[in-house]
Amino acid sequence: MGDWGRNKEHLVSMGVLRRLYYNLLMFPGIHAIRGIALRNCATVFMLHRFRHPARGIDGFEPSELRQGLEYLRRKNYELVPLTVIFDRLVKGEPPLHGAVAFTIDDGYVDQAEIASVVFAEFDCHVTTFLATGFVDGHLWFWWDKIEFILAHTKRRSLRVSLGDRWLEYRWESLQERQGVQANLTEQCKLVGDSDKHRAIAALASEADVSLPDVPPGQYAPMSWEQARGCERRGMTFGPHTVTHPILSRTSDSQSAEEIRASWRRVSDEVRSPVPIFCYPNGGWRDFGSRETKTLGEAGLLGAVVGEPGYADQTVLSLEEAGPYKVRRFGFPETVPRIVQYVSGVERVKQRLRGEL
Repeated sequence: MGDWGRNKEHLVSMGVLRRLYYNLLMFPGIHAIRGIALRNCATVFMLHRFRHPARGIDGFEPSELRQGLEYLRRKNYELVPLTVIFDRLVKGEPPLHGAVAFTIDDGYVDQAEIASVVFAEFDCHVTTFLATGFVDGHLWFWWDKIEFILAHTKRRSLRVSLGDRWLEYRWESLQERQGVQANLTEQCKLVGDSDKHRAIAALASEADVSLPDVPPGQYAPMSWEQARGCERRGMTFGPHTVTHPILSRTSDSQSAEEIRASWRRVSDEVRSPVPIFCYPNGGWRDFGSRETKTLGEAGLLGAVVGEPGYADQTVLSLEEAGPYKVRRFGFPETVPRIVQYVSGVERVKQRLRGEL
């Protein structure tokens, strides 16, 4: 048998094992391990965009969100507000023991018009983190500008200066263009905030694309009035900076003002602001002790990151800044994958891999 045949056979075998694994996760008894595997741990999920055909928005399918929430309710999982998770992290009573909380990042209009309605159907709390300059209508997100430019240019190659480097891209197919978009977006995360915005402006000029002053409909924010309407349905709101920079790439003064001003703005506009912060991008390199100190001084109780993992009471108690480093999982699109996290199976796998 040639290499191709062996590789194909291996892929088929892996597919069979994966299906078997996810089928096993649906056995009723799987939830029995939760109390042991998730002792002192909670699962915090994060989401972003939601499919909204009327506005031309692609994203998480609402029907899949409904299926996941229906399953969690039927299996009597403790679905709690994010503030409850943080109260228990700090006070330790009652213990976390497998509680589940939901979060959404950024403040897009589909989060108000689609997500808030679905979560309300299941009486499930969700906290949405708002980039307040976006909701105020003062800007649109830089990664959306990159997507807009590449989608509207007639060019098939572009050259752009980013910091001290020149980046050159060529594409023919939609798939190649999407690859260019993904790469350029990642490259922009590695430079200072001002360098990033200069590069995007130059990209638009090079591509012969005029960027609108306000975001087109598919990139639009929710309004503050919509946010207050969402509160009546059970959604709460926390700060996510003003302009959504990667904080570690900003000056001391900008970092502090992004945190403090976004918290003030959320507090001014909604009835029950959540004193928990969400770091833009959310990787470990995207913030540091400077940011956690500012958050504490601003009176914020904690913060969530974008790194996968559980909200682990034991680990977070080991350092003073622990409550400002709470991990989240991306919310899966299928029920078996959801079960993998909320049942504690993923926790067991982490232990077997030596990650804990």
